[in-house]
Amino acid sequence: MRDRSRATTALALPPASDADEALQRARTAMTTETRRLMEDIGRALCAIEPSLAMREVTRLAYAGRAAADVHGLGTPHAVAATRLLLRYMPRVDWPEPPAPLSRAEYGMRLIRKAGR
Repeated sequence: MRDRSRATTALALPPASDADEALQRARTAMTTETRRLMEDIGRALCAIEPSLAMREVTRLAYAGRAAADVHGLGTPHAVAATRLLLRYMPRVDWPEPPAPLSRAEYGMRLIRKAGR
């Protein structure tokens, strides 16, 4: 039993290297696909009922639907694409906006953030 405790304390993980940090940034960077999907979502929000108030549930639904349209419903690629989209699409409900945000305003923000 004494040997086990010494072995676990001796196998501490080394600090993260610059290569590990660069790899993590590359995995979570906004890809061309993410930019294209964000722009498509922004254009759809501007075109379909643009005067309605934007809600968080709408943000979640559009991200999931856009990823599923490209990669298929429930596939690992669709889940990963949805996560990336939600990482870069600003939340609607937090922090609380001073005034309601319309779908068109939010769509324009997405298009601007996609930077295409």
